[in-house]
Amino acid sequence: MKNELTVVLCDNQKNDITLTETVIRSWLSLPGHEDIVLDVCADSHELNSRVTAGKIADIYVLGISSHGLNGIAVGRNIRAHSANAQLIYITRAGTHALEAYELHALRYIMKPEIRDELLSALDIALLVSRSLASEKITVRINGEMRSVNAGNVMYIENNVRNMRYVLRDGTILPGKRRNISFEDYFAPYLASGRFVQTHKSFIVNTDYIQAVRPTMLVLKGGIQVPISRRHAEEVARAYTDTPVD
Repeated sequence: MKNELTVVLCDNQKNDITLTETVIRSWLSLPGHEDIVLDVCADSHELNSRVTAGKIADIYVLGISSHGLNGIAVGRNIRAHSANAQLIYITRAGTHALEAYELHALRYIMKPEIRDELLSALDIALLVSRSLASEKITVRINGEMRSVNAGNVMYIENNVRNMRYVLRDGTILPGKRRNISFEDYFAPYLASGRFVQTHKSFIVNTDYIQAVRPTMLVLKGGIQVPISRRHAEEVARAYTDTPVD
């Protein structure tokens, strides 16, 4: 399975978004960028709604405009849903630089001469995104072994030896595991701290935890998975240790 990275470009200014898109597409044409997809959005409200729904990209190139929803507000929403998304701001004013860097933006680039600095920022964002996505989970589907980025897996459900891998975009991959226990099969991922077992049949990616209730874990997008009494303490500990933006 090929794991794509997504770059989202959003700017309410029509002329500016065209210029920025041209630079990004020239970067995408370089060797080694075949697995990167560009999503262009001219409406900051629409992008904000996607983020709220849990549709998170890897890299965001955002404009800051007085028209529509301010790019800083969109960035705050992105940060509320993802610690790992890379933010690059492009603007004609320096008034929001401090706010941008408080969101851990990679760059705050001033228009109109954006090409060199944007290309450099995209290179750095790609290195960071690929590093974060480098951990793989091997899924056995109909006798075929496939690799999935661990960061894209929201949770895994077990039913006897049948597995359901639920990805962040809503995709569900059915899989099989070898004749060992659910816990032993995923021991390396549990040991890494990225995943936590919430129930005898559920393992959850801690990046997607939104709230912990007495018997239920709420993931981004409102998805709920059960918490058993046996695993309640480790779930609470994992939630406490999860970085908060």
